Amino acid sequence: MTEKERTERFAKAAPSMSEAELERINALFPAFIFRRSRTRELWTACCRRHVTLPDQIGQSREERRVMAEPHQREPKNYWEDKRPMVPCPYCGREAVVKEVGRTGTRKNLSAYRRAIIFRWWMGALWANAYECEKHYTGSYQLTGTPDCKLTGIYRFRPGLAEGCSRPWRGGNCAFSNIARQDTPLEKGKWHVHDPFSCNAEYGAGYDVIGLQEVQKSPFRYCMVEQWEKGHSDVVEFLEACCFYPRQIEMLMKAGMVETVKDLVSRGVKNAMAMDWNKGKPEEAFGLSKQELREFLQTNRDIRNLELYKRLERKVPVTKAADWIKRGADIRRTMRAAKEWGLPPEKLFRYLEKGQPHHHMGSNLRTWEDYLTAARETGYPLHRENVLLPRDLGAAHEEATKKHRAKLAEEAKKQAEEQKRLRAMKYEDRKQELEKKYGYYADGYVIRAPASEAEIVREGQLLKHCVGGYAHRHMDGRVTILFMRREKQPDKPFLTIEMDGARLVQIHGYKNEGLYTTKGRFAPDPREVYREFLDTWLDWLKKGSRRDPEGRPKLPEKKKTEVKIA
Repeated sequence: MTEKERTERFAKAAPSMSEAELERINALFPAFIFRRSRTRELWTACCRRHVTLPDQIGQSREERRVMAEPHQREPKNYWEDKRPMVPCPYCGREAVVKEVGRTGTRKNLSAYRRAIIFRWWMGALWANAYECEKHYTGSYQLTGTPDCKLTGIYRFRPGLAEGCSRPWRGGNCAFSNIARQDTPLEKGKWHVHDPFSCNAEYGAGYDVIGLQEVQKSPFRYCMVEQWEKGHSDVVEFLEACCFYPRQIEMLMKAGMVETVKDLVSRGVKNAMAMDWNKGKPEEAFGLSKQELREFLQTNRDIRNLELYKRLERKVPVTKAADWIKRGADIRRTMRAAKEWGLPPEKLFRYLEKGQPHHHMGSNLRTWEDYLTAARETGYPLHRENVLLPRDLGAAHEEATKKHRAKLAEEAKKQAEEQKRLRAMKYEDRKQELEKKYGYYADGYVIRAPASEAEIVREGQLLKHCVGGYAHRHMDGRVTILFMRREKQPDKPFLTIEMDGARLVQIHGYKNEGLYTTKGRFAPDPREVYREFLDTWLDWLKKGSRRDPEGRPKLPEKKKTEVKIA
């Protein structure tokens, strides 16, 4: 038999929905009473009746109240739903009254629910999952039943959980192959999962119908009803009950719901604290009767037992419970104790006293930060009074302060070294810049910066932004030049940015942003020194020709004859 045939046979063996179950699904949807006042007709969506009322004298009190109730419009948001409701004259359920003539096509009344129906059937507990919709678009649908689509089938027996599903609203597509859980959980999660996981955007969880059928099954003592009140994954809970019914019963009765949740939802067995192959509390927890009594006096967190056993029972269970309550991180603290060669119980006691206003997890992080800083600054951590300082807060502050100072000093040295390397590398670039751009004529000089510091100084004295270009100039990403008066070659005058042979910008003091006698801004240097700059740029475009002595080679100026009268 192929897997497909097994799935088809499994689906056919599932119980079909009964009329009572369909009515319970119908009760999941909002209750409406539709009314046509002109003809005195009533349609009840809750108990699905259509009646024509007699005149007012022959009507019951409930019917008269329905006829007198004003039409209720749908709210914009569900949290704003404060509409008055009246009891149905026939089933007593509170319902909203609607005047048929004022409801239009009633598409806005359509509702969607998800439900799972349990039934004890042929020696197994079955669960059928349905996608349910209800519409009121036609008069015949005012009292109609919900449209239910079977999307999942599950069967639970001791030692075996099975399930198959198909896509939501997938038409008549076949069910997927049967997923089976036939062995106790070893690693990871369960094989059979809750339905509707792919449609969670339509709402959280699903409605459970027929949960009392569990009382007919071998899982009657697992307290499924109590689990269903606070959790939505009933399918996976029953799957776990197929293999650990006595253990789950024990934990649920002891109030250790979180331990069961770890097993059901995350596949975590907390094996360090509990043996799931044992059914009796003393054997499952590995405790004596006295230890078990002490544990039951705590908040019954399974982590209390884990810590108690990891510390090899060297502290009382109640003490371990107090540490867990104060936020102790079991695994991280155990790793830290092993790394530094400390007895774990000693480290826990130290963290308990560290900073009383903090929980132990915060104290652990503070202590680890202190150790990092102390190790980097050369503290003698082999000494116990240094490894475990009496005042952790003060020791942490002092060590981190020294560590920050050391890091700042290292960063400063690294920056100075990078600056030195840039300066060495810049020497070759400076010679190339001088060869290409170096120029003097008419009492002015154009030269390359001597260093990064000179560019920064230029920006500071001229009060403009060239200092921010210093790194990029040294790296060759931009080209900065200085224009000076020939008689004052070291005094900042004008700063130039070049892109090859193109002058990008030239500025002086405050980028010419000064009040002058002629206006708001000082004259543009490009206009003031146009003749000098144009001559230099023309010389630059022609290849920066020089004479044998390295001076700029310029065309001779034409001599003008002066006529004497």
